[in-house]
Amino acid sequence: MSRPPKIDTVQFRRKLDNPKRQILLTVGQGNISQGFENLLALYQHLHSLGYRIDEPFERVGLVTNYVANKQQPLTEDSMVG
Repeated sequence: MSRPPKIDTVQFRRKLDNPKRQILLTVGQGNISQGFENLLALYQHLHSLGYRIDEPFERVGLVTNYVANKQQPLTEDSMVG
């Protein structure tokens, strides 16, 4: 049994099953620690946009400002037509 969480925890250890390990490896481009940091940054961004943990993830949408095949920022002219 693991210890109960405390607000002043500076290190924690958890056994990761393969799907969770793969997520962290993918998000961190092969580095589990960087994957963890990237997920924290992603949550921080979602929180700043108004997402709260009691809401379903399906409420989160993704909109980019890049054209998929040209990789250039969208302008008002490129969004017309």
